[in-house]
Parts: sequence; structure tokens; C-alpha cells
Amino acid sequence: MNGANLTAQDDRGCTPLHLAATHGHSFTLQIMLRSGVDPSVTDKREWRPVHYAAFHGRLGCLQLLVKWGCSIEDVDHSGNLPGIFNKANILVFH
Repeated sequence: MNGANLTAQDDRGCTPLHLAATHGHSFTLQIMLRSGVDPSVTDKREWRPVHYAAFHGRLGCLQLLVKWGCSIEDVDHSGNLPGIFNKANILVFH
């Protein structure tokens, strides 16, 4: 991706993958995943990009992350599952 550091983290531990999932940029997310970025990278709260996609209701990103092997069974440091954050997962998994 033109020399961008795809593993860089901000002060919360978020990577560009977390930010793409947060803001619903599924095309960018897909490019990063195809570039070999780890889809299960965690931030300081142990949130993965799939948590952010679910929390912000980014259904397209959520579907893409699951397609790339992310699990809605991954828990954060509080024991929260990505699926509890948003009811959009019903459309994906049921």
C-alpha cells in the first residue's frame, strides 16, 4: 500500500485495519487483508477489527472479516463477544 505501515498502532493500540473496520471502509480493509495484515490483531483492550466492525454496525466489514477467518467468538478483556455489540450479526450468521 504505497509504503504505508499497516502494523502501526496509535495510543490505543489501533492499527489501520481497526480504523478501516470502524469507519466501514470495506474496500480498504480487503486490500489490507490481501496484503497479509493479520486480521486478528488486538488493541490495548484486546479488541480485534471484528469487534469494531460489529460495534459500529459495519455489516460489510463484519462479513469480510468473518470471510477472512475472524471469529465472532473472540472475546475482549471484559469477556465481550463481537456479536453482542450489534444486532447486525443476525443478518450475517442466521
